Amino acid sequence: MRIVVETDALIALERIRKLEKFVEIYDACITAITEYEYVRGEIRAGINSEESKRTVEDAFEVLPLDNKSIITASKIWAELSSRGELPEERDLLTGAICISKDTPLWTLNKKHFKRLEGFGLKLVDVDTENL
Repeated sequence: MRIVVETDALIALERIRKLEKFVEIYDACITAITEYEYVRGEIRAGINSEESKRTVEDAFEVLPLDNKSIITASKIWAELSSRGELPEERDLLTGAICISKDTPLWTLNKKHFKRLEGFGLKLVDVDTENL
């Protein structure tokens, strides 16, 4: 199964030392947004950013913020803006990339993404205990 891993889920996989097992089981992707969030966190922690970037790029396909996802994000933003319900930009862009690639998202923070389901975002759960 192809699945996009959001930043909080990526960090959780690392903490429980199941990242390698996860990428063996799933056709795992991250968005360019998650890669940015991950690498900036590594830099803040004093970890070699080049090595961290290489590590996530070796483990995951990185889905870009491309023209299709920008148009998707813009349409969603316009709709939510008219309702006064703007999501955080990073979440909007991550969701739009998943929607435009028709790939489900695994996040540990579903409340940030729930309203994007109405635009085609598919949220999935992963049982990390059985990895």
